[in-house]
Amino acid sequence: MASSIGSSSAWGVTMLAETANRTLAVFVPGWVLDDNSLAPPARGDVVEVVLTFHPTGHKPSPYGQTVRATVRPVYGNTPYSDPEGGLRWPLEAIGDGWSAEWLSDRPLAGRVELTGRLVVGISWTGSDNPVLVRGRVRRVQLVEQRIEHTGSGLRAVDGTERLTEVESTPHRFWSNWETPSTEDHYQETGVLVDLDLDDAPATKVEFVAGAVSVDGPDVWVMDRSNPVLLHIDTGSTSPRILEFLLPLTIEPPTDQWTRKVHADRDGCWITSRHEVFRCDRAGDGTLTVERVCAEGGSSVVVDGRLFLVGSMYPVLRVDRRYGLVRVDPDAHPVRVLDDKRQLIPVDDPATVARVTAQTRRADKARSGDDTEWVAGGELTAQSPDGTRRRVDLDARTRGTVQWIQPDPYADPAIADIMARISVPMPRPRLPDETTDP
Repeated sequence: MASSIGSSSAWGVTMLAETANRTLAVFVPGWVLDDNSLAPPARGDVVEVVLTFHPTGHKPSPYGQTVRATVRPVYGNTPYSDPEGGLRWPLEAIGDGWSAEWLSDRPLAGRVELTGRLVVGISWTGSDNPVLVRGRVRRVQLVEQRIEHTGSGLRAVDGTERLTEVESTPHRFWSNWETPSTEDHYQETGVLVDLDLDDAPATKVEFVAGAVSVDGPDVWVMDRSNPVLLHIDTGSTSPRILEFLLPLTIEPPTDQWTRKVHADRDGCWITSRHEVFRCDRAGDGTLTVERVCAEGGSSVVVDGRLFLVGSMYPVLRVDRRYGLVRVDPDAHPVRVLDDKRQLIPVDDPATVARVTAQTRRADKARSGDDTEWVAGGELTAQSPDGTRRRVDLDARTRGTVQWIQPDPYADPAIADIMARISVPMPRPRLPDETTDP
């Protein structure tokens, strides 16, 4: 069902969900442009942005929108303290083709109608991986606001916006505000962009290289987020690339790697802070995948043995549930995977020092001929003479994966647990069996 779209002012747009023509007016603050989080948008550009929602309630606002959305809490997060008093809970508002982060003054969930403004920002609520909103820029307007003194500095006065339509965002440094010499001093504070959500091309599913490891002619590359592993045989004249879709979770697409890969002559280890997987490659190219343990950490391979390195020292860390807390070091920060695939604490100081000295970045590896392989979205190889080439990962074929799923009921380590929780299966009563009255 289509809803109407109306405009009450240059900034005012009433957009209800399920509209036939989905266009959002979003404000891009100057500090976001100074941060290089977004290239200065121009008319016709396709952009991807993180949106935050700032409610204006029933107060008139020259940049307000009324939107229908489904609000979902960012569960398990402590509320934030508002500088002006009160608490703010992190929520996500999901609309028709868009979503926005929101710090709400009360817990809320479900279908709602909201009035406020959508602002381009950087993830600042409890969500580590906000959904990007994609659209084509239909209009760019330069925003000027009146600047006034406060007790602690300068601020832009809401409701004083002046708009000038331009073809593209000016390239300048926005964050240096001039000290107002008069009461009507105006400053450029950002741009207002109309985003057409229907005119953006569909996002292509691509392999994003996040981790790499090398052993002889074998190069293993792991996707940054998706459970996709590539094996590159560099020993042949034309390198052969096999793609393996693994029985692993989809991890949040952070700016860096989410898993590490450790190659050896039989295959590779795949590790994360949650688990360890073993991948063995057969002669026919089939990859056998098995989860070794449901514990993880920063991983290192030394002399063919896999070590997990945990926290060595106490640290202060921002915890989602508790805020800033002290985290004590692990009792055994270094553990090794033994022949029975059990994690054994390592307390020998010399071994601990040797292992921790060999930690490396997951996105870089060096082969025996001193070629440096880098997985930074794309895969590149730099020869010892400094020549760098991009490896074409598109020409690949699908490999076969055999998944070995552990049977916890057959694990001797939990036999005592099974003995306590098992209940005999009921059996049918025989015809000659009687019961006491």
